Amino acid sequence: MTKALRTIAAAALIAAAPLAGPAVAQDYNWSIQSLWQAGTATQQSFERFAEDVAKRTDGQIKIRALPADAVVGTAETLEAVQMGVLDGEHNAPAYWTGREPGFAILGGLVGAYQTTQQLLDYHYDNGGLELLQEAYEPFGLYPIGVTTWGAESLPLLKPVEHPSDFKGMKLRMSKGMFSDVFASFGAVPIEMAGTEVYSALDKGVVDGADWGTLSMNEELGFHDIAKYAIYPSVHSMSIADVAIRKEVWDGLTPELQKTLKEAVRAFADDMAETMAKKDAEAAEKLRAEGVTLIDWSDEDKKAFRAAAIDVWKAYATRSPFAQKALDSQLAYMKKIGLIDE
Repeated sequence: MTKALRTIAAAALIAAAPLAGPAVAQDYNWSIQSLWQAGTATQQSFERFAEDVAKRTDGQIKIRALPADAVVGTAETLEAVQMGVLDGEHNAPAYWTGREPGFAILGGLVGAYQTTQQLLDYHYDNGGLELLQEAYEPFGLYPIGVTTWGAESLPLLKPVEHPSDFKGMKLRMSKGMFSDVFASFGAVPIEMAGTEVYSALDKGVVDGADWGTLSMNEELGFHDIAKYAIYPSVHSMSIADVAIRKEVWDGLTPELQKTLKEAVRAFADDMAETMAKKDAEAAEKLRAEGVTLIDWSDEDKKAFRAAAIDVWKAYATRSPFAQKALDSQLAYMKKIGLIDE
């Protein structure tokens, strides 16, 4: 824990001390920090969610929808919520993989899903959210629901028509499952900060980069340099949750709990629809500018997923919960025909 975080925590605890007085209906004013930069489409969707919650609860719950780094660093939000520095977080569970390997499997199973609906159906209707709640329980947080920004795209300096074409390519990747899957096709994963991606593409330090969706990459100017992209992509579709302290959740009335669950579910639809529209607009713009968008065949998507499955299974051995989370998703993917085993 950083010294700054301890100082903020102490002030938060003093501010949160109860005042004597008659019992009244509880109002809530929450500060929830996201992983999104201010002004981005995803942050704007988060801000609409906060407005929706206020409307649905007649102002009983008000949320300050803070952007990334407004109070603490993105990697510190879990601790900040535990300590009362923040009331909640809207962050990616995969960031907490070091605390529990199952977060990686629930938060962003590389190569798993082809549509946002499949991913959201798994979490909301096939046990995923319940498993995520179980994962957070030791940390005292309660994830109310999850969202996704959709399938991420790969900006590339040269075409990749098949997974085997990754052989020898240098790709900006995060450590872990992503790197392992791409390395299985002969790619050379390189870890670097997101702020370095544009320059690395421009100088040819990397041949491609895993970063965001097509519209996110276009917004950052990656396709001024990278004239190819895999789109629609299947390599990455992650989730972000909306989580508050479990003790606060338990203290809410059943009516407020139900309302919050409905609001987060609506938020998930809003974000998915918003980003799908932006990606489609970006695709049209980029094609007109001469960028080649590559849609892999079903056979190539299946080959990529088959390689990913071996990596999933290796990661699942890291904890009993990780194995439980993988078994759940494998059963779901088999049910909807994404895998045969």
